[in-house]
Amino acid sequence: MTTVQEPVDNWITGSDKVHTTAGTIASGEVLAARTPLGQVTATGKLVEWAPGADDGSEKAVYLTSSSVDATAGDLTAQVIKSGTFNPEDVAWPAGATAAQKLCAFVGTPISLQTPY
Repeated sequence: MTTVQEPVDNWITGSDKVHTTAGTIASGEVLAARTPLGQVTATGKLVEWAPGADDGSEKAVYLTSSSVDATAGDLTAQVIKSGTFNPEDVAWPAGATAAQKLCAFVGTPISLQTPY
């Protein structure tokens, strides 16, 4: 008989599979786990999602799977590219509005769903 360990923090809130991929975190970024990431169009590097930007990072495309410290330079790290997650457990950037959070991952395989 196999025992399955269920998450106890309600982070995963749907039946979608969680997938990760390697991504390049831009030099200077220090990010908590579960931080939304945008991708700078000119470099392809990942930075903290910035809804007011106009360089590509205004669209949330990934989430950090763990904390990241790229102060020493660009860093390759595993990032979450799909799944359904609890929006209350996302490390949203300061100043993100409720509407921005609601629309953050539209068009990506990441979904947000409050546990019920």
